[in-house]
Amino acid sequence: MINEEPVRQIMRERSNLDRVSVLIAEDSKTQAQQLHHYLSARGYAVTVATDGKQALECVAQECPSLVITDVVMPEMDGYTLCKQIKALPRLRDVPVVLLTSLSRPQDIVKGLECGADSFIRKPYDEKYLLSRVEYILTNRELRKTEKLQVGAQLQFGGKSHFITAEKQQILDLLISTYEGAVQINGELEIKQRELQQAKETLEARVKERTGELARANQQLQAELAERKRAEEKIKHMNEGLEHRVAERTAQLADANKELEAFSYSISHDLRAPLRRINGFAQILLEDFSVQLPTEAQGHLNLITSNTGNMGRMIDDLLNLSRLDRREITFQETPLNALVETIVQELKLETAGRSVEWRIGPLFSSYCDPGLVRQIFVNLLSNAVKYSRNRERTVIEVDQCAMDGRRTLFVRDNGAGFDPKYKDKLFAAFQRLHSDSEFEGTGVGLAIVQRIVRRHGGRIWAEAELGKGATFYFNLGENVPQVAEEGKATRKLAEEKAKKVQGKEKNTAKAKKKEAASGR
Repeated sequence: MINEEPVRQIMRERSNLDRVSVLIAEDSKTQAQQLHHYLSARGYAVTVATDGKQALECVAQECPSLVITDVVMPEMDGYTLCKQIKALPRLRDVPVVLLTSLSRPQDIVKGLECGADSFIRKPYDEKYLLSRVEYILTNRELRKTEKLQVGAQLQFGGKSHFITAEKQQILDLLISTYEGAVQINGELEIKQRELQQAKETLEARVKERTGELARANQQLQAELAERKRAEEKIKHMNEGLEHRVAERTAQLADANKELEAFSYSISHDLRAPLRRINGFAQILLEDFSVQLPTEAQGHLNLITSNTGNMGRMIDDLLNLSRLDRREITFQETPLNALVETIVQELKLETAGRSVEWRIGPLFSSYCDPGLVRQIFVNLLSNAVKYSRNRERTVIEVDQCAMDGRRTLFVRDNGAGFDPKYKDKLFAAFQRLHSDSEFEGTGVGLAIVQRIVRRHGGRIWAEAELGKGATFYFNLGENVPQVAEEGKATRKLAEEKAKKVQGKEKNTAKAKKKEAASGR
């Protein structure tokens, strides 16, 4: 029969918690603070030691109601601390609880050897920790009345271990170990369920992703097949296009030859009759003017004037047709010197007129000096011509930056033109003023535009009727590269054209042979 008096005594003592003191031996500041918080919140008087040696000194001085110690500590580990406490007669009854992960079976044997009263497995929660503390403190007085120390020798791990502990102490230690094992098992079951759930989720996602990849692969195969068909189609189209380009190049080559022949015809066959007509008209005017009536003389003057205009138009047309065939020779050209030379020539034509020339600092350009001279000759001649009705003519040549490119401009205060007709300005034989106002053939600006384009640049104009005009142009960048690329493209096209012509000739010969063999 159990003696109930010690139990009643324990309950009386537990009713006054301020007399229950707990010593914590923990080198981890975080773990020590957590334990201190849990226990002090429950009403225990808590003392903290940071290593085993300091904890042993505190136990000897204060004789706490309970010692909770970490196993791994500096100076002295938890097993040694427990053994030292249990070795002192007056401290033997102080319960010692070991904080351990219980990761090895040897931990239990060591706990039995050192006389530990219980294990609390890391990591622990507040509820379990406090329940173990309550249990150990409740059973402390019972142990005092029912002490029965036993000795036993165990063989474990190839080593001999001698256990000297009370039955209740061994029972408490084994119960705490079992509780820890049960807790671990519960945690493992939870983890297993989580892993199973994660596995099922992963399998579902893998299955879903596999289906997506299969569909994507099918789509990719379809796209690849479509792309292959498109590439084949483009290949056939390119072959057809190359054949057509070669044919067209051959036709253009033939057309150029015809144009050269036509130019030769104009140069010799057309200009010769014009020279004769003009010559005979001049003879009539010079040798027979006295015998001719005034009206006849007027007709002859009209003939000479028109034949002169026709001659100039033929010359401009020939110059325009020759531009594309002329090889461009690039060299560094100081534009100021070029413009000054043209201005000096034009000053002879403007003698007797009030003309102010404003020539700004111009850059040196890598260009064909002969062709660029033709640009300035045409633009400056036009400026002189279309400003001749002004009392005071102002012609300006300068440079500016437009769209990040160096741009040249020629400006005058002459007749100008209606801006709505500016699209016709650079077309051949298009004139915005009548012959009665200003003479001309309408080819000069077309020549200028073609020269600028051959230099990789562009030309445009701004004007207002009666307020003058400004012509802007740039000569492009990397113009030699543009010219070389154009030359290489023409050469490649000519080579392809020759191949096509060769194939056509071979085909024609083969057909003739077949026809001859058939006869």
